[in-house]
Amino acid sequence: MVLPPKFRRLAVLRELIVTAHVGIVARAPQDVKASNAGNSCVSAQRVGLLALLGLGVNHNAIIWTLALLSIGGIPTPDTPLTFISLDRVAGGLSGGQVAVFNSLRRRATAQGLPVYLVGGPVRDAVLGVPANDLDFVLIGDAPALAAEVAEELACKVIVHPRFGTAIIDIEDDRVDVVTARKESYPSPGSLPEVSASSLEDDLARRDFSVNAMALPLVGDSPEVIDPHGGLSDIANRTIRTMYSDSFTDDPTRMFRAIRYEQRLGFQISSDTVSDLRRTIVSGYADVVSGDRWRQEFQKIFGESQAFKMLIRAIGLGLLAAVHPALCDSRPLAILAGENGLAASDYLAALAIPLSPADGEQVSRRLNLPADWARVLRDTIVLQDISPLISGPSVKVSAVCSALEGLDDNAIAASARLSQEPQFAARLARYLEVWKQVRPRLTGDDLRTMGVPTGSMVGEILRELLSAKLDGLVGNEEGERALVNQIISRGS
Repeated sequence: MVLPPKFRRLAVLRELIVTAHVGIVARAPQDVKASNAGNSCVSAQRVGLLALLGLGVNHNAIIWTLALLSIGGIPTPDTPLTFISLDRVAGGLSGGQVAVFNSLRRRATAQGLPVYLVGGPVRDAVLGVPANDLDFVLIGDAPALAAEVAEELACKVIVHPRFGTAIIDIEDDRVDVVTARKESYPSPGSLPEVSASSLEDDLARRDFSVNAMALPLVGDSPEVIDPHGGLSDIANRTIRTMYSDSFTDDPTRMFRAIRYEQRLGFQISSDTVSDLRRTIVSGYADVVSGDRWRQEFQKIFGESQAFKMLIRAIGLGLLAAVHPALCDSRPLAILAGENGLAASDYLAALAIPLSPADGEQVSRRLNLPADWARVLRDTIVLQDISPLISGPSVKVSAVCSALEGLDDNAIAASARLSQEPQFAARLARYLEVWKQVRPRLTGDDLRTMGVPTGSMVGEILRELLSAKLDGLVGNEEGERALVNQIISRGS
């Protein structure tokens, strides 16, 4: 394996590996810092990306991945590859993807079928990293081809006739096969009108130049088809739209630009940033449905650098274009370096600065599902009741009473995000211990002791629970004594 010159020194690699192994953040040597433009630390959190890349069992891949992560993104060759080994592409795929890839490759070779690998997988092949998804374009009837492949491989196919697209569903993998097409947008933010066309038109309709490349499936190492300068933009680490009104036609591409920028360690070009800001100022974000915006949030929440993407989106004014209250990135910054983050953590970070009214409006604007809406709402509630929880003389039973009925994910996320140690500790303790506490006595026990059936049973059980939480009773004997006291006082 040949590393770029900046990583050839063994000392650099050794420090990166040791840093990851012990799970600390260490400062890289000076030559790495100079190339890294201020992002010179490697943490164990970044090593977690190895699992996502599927490289965790290969020592060379570990060294290479640690090296590329230390510079804040995927390293790009000075001169990007223009001929790509199809065997190397296949080697980075999962089982179901490989089966479809090889089937289409055989058909392209034997039948002269004009089918191409396109978009992100070609970009990833140029960068030398495994593809997450596969997208193929056929000059012809893609649904019919997908059906033939599905029959051959004994798997399912889902067809969308309106767009001339099909999805091959095989071994938990989903592979897109689409008819080459051109698109037109009747109005800003609308779904496109499509018609069958050429490969050139299909590449021209795509979002960014780095995704507007194609790779034929004929030969061992075919040449990348790059009519829009994608290879040059990869070499320059640049995200660039295909035309100036790209964001106007589809404002969700603004989120995509940020996702690719942060995931790849690239930079959105200045012209593209200007187009993005113009689209926001023109109000085109308003015409996009809440469902489509929510789907973009969901995609970001699944990224390893989600907090960076959201901070960048706030900095560019994109989140405020979705709803004006989404303009504070400070809680998101707290998530830097955290592991095991879920959608609820990002939702809570966005919710912390919101008022209850703003939270309700954001939920409606994004048409949030019930579980996400609860996280948003209850995170805001938790900010309001924090004094009731974090005070020095607050009883455990009072904490539990205040938290009862609130969403567990909102509580866990608020504990992670809180800058108040007492508040965070009590939230965590509630989830780990206090919420599971129950009296030893049951309702049947109380009735046996003479408590009449009715509301008093529930009231006494709640009093028993409070006493147990506050350390006033510690065993069944103590609980029975308390019950007898309650009965004797007629309460």
